[in-house]
Amino acid sequence: MFKFDPEAKRFLGVFLVLAVFGFLSGLIVGYVLTGVFFFLAIFSLYFLRDPERHFLGDESFVIAPADGVIVFAKEYDDPEHGKVNRIGIFMNIFDVHVNRAPCDGEVSELEYIEGGYGHAGSGEAFAKNERMKIFLDTPKGPVQVHQIAGMVARRVICRLEKGQELKRGDKIGVIRFGSRVEVLLPADRTEIIIKEGERVRCGVSPLAKWM
Repeated sequence: MFKFDPEAKRFLGVFLVLAVFGFLSGLIVGYVLTGVFFFLAIFSLYFLRDPERHFLGDESFVIAPADGVIVFAKEYDDPEHGKVNRIGIFMNIFDVHVNRAPCDGEVSELEYIEGGYGHAGSGEAFAKNERMKIFLDTPKGPVQVHQIAGMVARRVICRLEKGQELKRGDKIGVIRFGSRVEVLLPADRTEIIIKEGERVRCGVSPLAKWM
């Protein structure tokens, strides 16, 4: 059975209503628009699909919170939290955009930051784009997950609450239409096992390992 993110219902309804209005217009341009809106309705379902994902490895692995390509995987000197292992995943419009928790933990803080909509694959997106910073307290150290908007993604949706307990692989939200997700891990407690340029799958691919 196919599953979709709740956002899919709203987009499907809007595009189908517009398609009907276009058809009822009786005009050639209306028929063309009907086809366009029907295509967008189907694409919205494809874009917001929510397939089952299960990681079978042990608890020592940190898994990918998003589908996409690794654009950054190295140690980074975070101004607030010191040295961290930073791993960035770029999602194109054809990737699954439902995000999942990379590890077990409690949501200690949620911080929404307004920003621009630059290319999500660039290094500047981490600091300049609209984003949601999710802070997790874990038994092995603090972890951050950043949902970052891109040029096409115009909305970051986080469905977490402060104090919420998460299990690795739990759904945390979605970003619409191309974007980026980053994970920041304690540098002295984790080892990166993924490489830049590799493709990963949300909830399935291991990114790092606790030491």
